[in-house]
Amino acid sequence: MIVVDAIHKRYPTGVEAVRGLSLEVPAGEVFGLVGPNGAGKSTLLKLIAGLLRPESGQVRVDGEDVTGRPDTAARRVGLMPDPLGVYTDITCHEYLDFFGRVLALPDSLRRERIDEAVALLELEPWMDAEVETLSAGWQRRLALGRVLLSRVPVLLLDEPAAGLDVKARADLLAIVRRLAGTGRTVVVSSHILPELQELADRFGILDKGRWIEVAPGQVYFRRADLTAGFGAASWDLRCDAPDRAATALAARGFAVPPSAQDGVLQVIASDEARASEALSAVVSAGVAVYDFRRRATGLSDLVLRCLEEHPEAKP
Repeated sequence: MIVVDAIHKRYPTGVEAVRGLSLEVPAGEVFGLVGPNGAGKSTLLKLIAGLLRPESGQVRVDGEDVTGRPDTAARRVGLMPDPLGVYTDITCHEYLDFFGRVLALPDSLRRERIDEAVALLELEPWMDAEVETLSAGWQRRLALGRVLLSRVPVLLLDEPAAGLDVKARADLLAIVRRLAGTGRTVVVSSHILPELQELADRFGILDKGRWIEVAPGQVYFRRADLTAGFGAASWDLRCDAPDRAATALAARGFAVPPSAQDGVLQVIASDEARASEALSAVVSAGVAVYDFRRRATGLSDLVLRCLEEHPEAKP
């Protein structure tokens, strides 16, 4: 559905925001775009939406070339930017009606699309209220409603849950899940990584305009990769003699950090059978084991590790 081919984008200031970036997102997938501020995430979304013209490379959406062509892209792509830029001195109904007219929707169809968006986003109680009276969470729902009026197959959401409290975040992300369930292709850029981990099917970490490798030769990954630890899962071993346990593990070829934290050793094991060998080695050395469990690898942990290990992002 989305094909980004070797895109380069340099701003007049000389900042090279996107450097030879490629990406393919199949129909119906939710792709999570991760990276620090200034990594190039918003620029990439604007390139996909045709709002920026790259110096080189091409963007195709549903087989159509939308490179630097916002009118063509608008028939296939809806962008919810950050900041939202919502008009505040009109009612919510006027806001949605205005954008329905911008889309040149006939009166009956415009009313139908607005009703659909209002029902999905539960905006009915606010339709006669001025936008400026809405909380940040409801304003974000309203902005998403504007994007939904066009019924485009691709949604680009730039920090959709920024600034929201925990409940408003959960509610908005649940709506995004429902949208993805309708077959839409969704690209979400977010700094709220625990929620993004549950929302997206696949992820990529962007820094300095390039993808960062999460494993040798691999830049994209799925939730299953997080669970599997990319072939080297970590196990926490709590025991009465960490130093003796570390010596026993090293003798059996296990990678163990040089020191324990709070009496807990981190053991690297490729699978459960190998982890069982590690536990057996420690027990055979006469060490009392109090706890031994697999450490869950979260998206936040992975992103921090990758950014620390790759001060310069790889192409």
